[in-house]
Amino acid sequence: MNIKTLVILIFACWISNMKAQTVTGEPAGIPVTPKKYSYAPWEDPLVTSINRQPARATAYSYKTVADALEGDREKSRLMMLNGEWNFKYAKNLEEAPKYFYKQEVNGWDKIEVPSNIELHGYGIPIYKSAVYPFRPINPPFVPTDDNSVGSYQRKFTVPSDWQKDMTVTLHFGAVSSAFQVWLNGDFLGYGEDSCLPSEFNISPYLKEGDNVLSVQVIRYSDGTYLEDQDHWRMSGIQREVFVMAEPKLRIQDFFYQTKLDKNYKDAVFQLRPKLENLTGDTIKKASFEFQLYNDKKEVLFEKPVDTLAKAIVNESYPRLDNVRFGFFEKTITNPKKWSSEEPNLYTLVMTLKDEKGHVSEVKSCKVGFRSIEFSKENGKLLINGKETYIYGVNRHDHHPVRGKALTRKDIEDDVKTIKQFNFNTIRTSHYPNDPYFYELCDEYGIMVMDEANLETHGLGGKLSNDPSWTNAYLERMTRMVERDKNHPSVVMWSLGNEAGKGPNHAAMASWTHDFDITRPIHYEPAQGNPRLAEYIDERDSRYPSTGDHSHRFENPQDEPYVDMVSRFYPGVFTPQFLVDNKADTRPVLFVEYSHSMGNSTGNLKELWDEFRRLPRMIGGCIWDFKDQGLLKVDEKTGQEFYAYGGDFGEVRHDGNFCINGVVASDGRPKATMYENKWVYQPVTCQLDGNTLIIKNRQATKSLKDYTPILQILKNGNVVKEVVLKPFELTAGQKMDLDIKKYIQKLKAEGEYFVNIKFQLLKDELWATKGHTVAEDQFLIKKTAISYVSEIDGEIDVLESNDVFSIKGKRFNIKIDKHNGALNSYVFKGTEQVFAPLIPNFTRPLTDNDKKGWKPHKVLKQWYENKPKITSVKTKKAGNEILVISNYEVIKDSANVFITYNIKPNGLIRVDYVLKASSDLPNIPKIGMQMGVENNFNQISWYGKGQLENYIDRSHGFMVNKYSLPLKDFTEPYVMPQENGNRTDVRWLACTTSTQNEGLLVVGAQPLSMSVWPYTQENLNQAKHTFNLVDVGYLTLNIDLIQMGIGGNDSWSPVGAPMEKYQIPSKNYEYSFYLLPFNTTKNGLNKNLEKFKY
Repeated sequence: MNIKTLVILIFACWISNMKAQTVTGEPAGIPVTPKKYSYAPWEDPLVTSINRQPARATAYSYKTVADALEGDREKSRLMMLNGEWNFKYAKNLEEAPKYFYKQEVNGWDKIEVPSNIELHGYGIPIYKSAVYPFRPINPPFVPTDDNSVGSYQRKFTVPSDWQKDMTVTLHFGAVSSAFQVWLNGDFLGYGEDSCLPSEFNISPYLKEGDNVLSVQVIRYSDGTYLEDQDHWRMSGIQREVFVMAEPKLRIQDFFYQTKLDKNYKDAVFQLRPKLENLTGDTIKKASFEFQLYNDKKEVLFEKPVDTLAKAIVNESYPRLDNVRFGFFEKTITNPKKWSSEEPNLYTLVMTLKDEKGHVSEVKSCKVGFRSIEFSKENGKLLINGKETYIYGVNRHDHHPVRGKALTRKDIEDDVKTIKQFNFNTIRTSHYPNDPYFYELCDEYGIMVMDEANLETHGLGGKLSNDPSWTNAYLERMTRMVERDKNHPSVVMWSLGNEAGKGPNHAAMASWTHDFDITRPIHYEPAQGNPRLAEYIDERDSRYPSTGDHSHRFENPQDEPYVDMVSRFYPGVFTPQFLVDNKADTRPVLFVEYSHSMGNSTGNLKELWDEFRRLPRMIGGCIWDFKDQGLLKVDEKTGQEFYAYGGDFGEVRHDGNFCINGVVASDGRPKATMYENKWVYQPVTCQLDGNTLIIKNRQATKSLKDYTPILQILKNGNVVKEVVLKPFELTAGQKMDLDIKKYIQKLKAEGEYFVNIKFQLLKDELWATKGHTVAEDQFLIKKTAISYVSEIDGEIDVLESNDVFSIKGKRFNIKIDKHNGALNSYVFKGTEQVFAPLIPNFTRPLTDNDKKGWKPHKVLKQWYENKPKITSVKTKKAGNEILVISNYEVIKDSANVFITYNIKPNGLIRVDYVLKASSDLPNIPKIGMQMGVENNFNQISWYGKGQLENYIDRSHGFMVNKYSLPLKDFTEPYVMPQENGNRTDVRWLACTTSTQNEGLLVVGAQPLSMSVWPYTQENLNQAKHTFNLVDVGYLTLNIDLIQMGIGGNDSWSPVGAPMEKYQIPSKNYEYSFYLLPFNTTKNGLNKNLEKFKY
């Protein structure tokens, strides 16, 4: 390319970017020419709803105090409309049925509500991380040709007394992305926001008998421009639908706050009810009262607190200042506090009585007494005055079959799993969740960052600065806050995600701060304060690049309307980097960190060591909880697989970037969950001589609710187990436990570990008695590997042009002269080797490797060069035969020397020596690889487990004896990649299911090992699990060490493993034994005994 052409291209790009509207540099859409007004609220940001009721707290209308106190909504005045609806699909509005709402439809399809229509074959789901799934991008206008429309209809009948005496509300839990609704042929209303309820008063529209409800859902609307989140783009009525009856004088809404005194002991309970009079007349004697109940359903007040309803309805607001928050105020003496460790709940019961003094409505709500603040000394988060960390995870609504239409059980399964693995916080990334989710978090003790359904990722902050969108922005915040304001689990509000910043965000924050003075506000893009002299803008060369989150400094401070500094994807160095800025004093939250895409989430311990060590650091939220794979069947192979972007024929998609969960798409915890669990565990232990130093890391609880169990293991077998009495160790304190008496009689032979674990003393809502919440392990006695020698006849060497053949009584071993490798091992007439034993320096690339730090380029010498045999020779040493193979790996820089020590009984000791120049780059892996019998698919080992682990993700895995079928030993990553590694392996055996036939590998030192039913090349090339091919043998990796997996992010050099988890180029040695066996009984154990295991 000549210089003139280059200049022209640069100028063209510059001109294009001047016009660019998207963050990827795409030019703005062609403006729409002015037209006469026509009804199209889905293309008008000033119209977000028509006839929709104001947002309010989730509550159900009961007839009695007893029912309200129980809180079973099935006993409330509720009628569910979920189930089968009539349905008609159209590609766009032009083709959609017109006026269908005027009569009952016939011959339409049936569809389940709630659901996403694309998962029922109507249109296709589209995965986009960002930058919208359609073109042109021209807000507020949306495509007219390809913008699917789902038309729904069903009938329902309400009780006759509902029509006469009640206010009846139609509730849509969430509809994506915009919808119109008609009842009995009359237009009822319109709504946007795919993740918040829309409610309509249908009392004037009801008739006796059948009522015909018609809904038309539009996939893309102007609201879609505010919903550019990293998830599957789907449409439909995706949350529950019901009708609810309330009296015409009703408890329309309510808001409570609890204020703890300076000692965090006593509390002032404040309640602000909102009554709505729809009777058409003045109210006189109707009254309102409330009572608080404890967890034993005992009242807190001697008698209910009451007043006439008209006092609430006719409340006067002052001209100066604001009305007091607490319409009612009651001091509570030392109530039990709510926290993530001790989620104590009370029940608020509010009763409305009519003019005759009869109970007309009762509503209830869970109450948690708690305070949220940040330490003035070190910036740490304080819950009820106690330092508390955010052990968080980002969670999308996702099910591999149902998409975003989750059942209550789906939600409960997610929340239970999160709690069981010691997480204490969920960020509702990036939209409000179903109300049931918050109920569970209240009960289980999970803190919530409640995030508004607002992301304009593809447009950056363009709309955030446009006043025509201010109402739409503000409403997405206010409606969420109004709905969720009474949940103690909600400890902070978030203004949304990755929508740039501007006055629209400032308006959202200002309203929220004024409305709710009890919770802090978060927003990650609120970076930089242009009011300050040291501020630099994005054109400055010092400004970090878009993908470089780890170096995003305080500029010089974040916006004043947020209460914390929020950052994404730190390196281990980032917390210190931010503290050293010394520009801001607010707490720092890494609201997305440790990007868990594929085989990832390394160096989690090191990150948390920094979070705990430094001031201001309050924790973070892993990205993210669940792989967003959708279950699909490959047409060619008939295999089920989890689909990602592009698998549905989408024109625009972002591939497998949606596959980044710590649990699989079906909710199965992956190995990384166990590392998280260990890092966050409430109890930690250290061993000093014979003393276990036990620390209670909790903020409020003692250890009395946990059963301590001490185990002594010899060679992976539990030889002693002691169930100790629970410790009365208070929060934050340490104690010593002398374990000398438990380990006095250790035998001379064998390797010994001491394990200590803490288990639940009793059943909890989220786990059963015996669930392990914490575990540590310590090596207390090492052992050297020894082999009980067997003399089993003579062995001879035969040499041909191609091989050395070493024959014994029951075996014939062949070393290939052309590759220097163990090429064949026939044992008792059966071949054991199906691919040669060759030195190997690389692994299948992980997602972080491919898209992130790219070791195949950074460390390319090790990827591009293959070992070349330079010599093979044999010699006799006593009664053993030695075969020595020398390889050149990198010319003049790296050589490998392999020695096969073959004993008369067929045992092979492999000695591996690498001599590598320190001038070479780090080494990806030091090891050897071979193929073994396909039927040896029961994998047993003594090392770390049970699930896969790597040197930078191994703390949550204990050394023990394990055995798994190969299908469970490997990790079936949606995008195939490196998987299944186990560290600290003393021995590993590939056997038949009976364990009487197989191949045993024993390390002279701990090994790093894995087994795959595929080749390394296949794993590197496959895009889906159905691309993996059975080649007729298993790939066995016998390594000294493999580099860590990293994972701070998945797109930059920061995603590389830490330097201490990489392998510097230098000399290395290791050894291992190979021993095939074939017996009728107890084969594996008998051969392990030869090594004194």
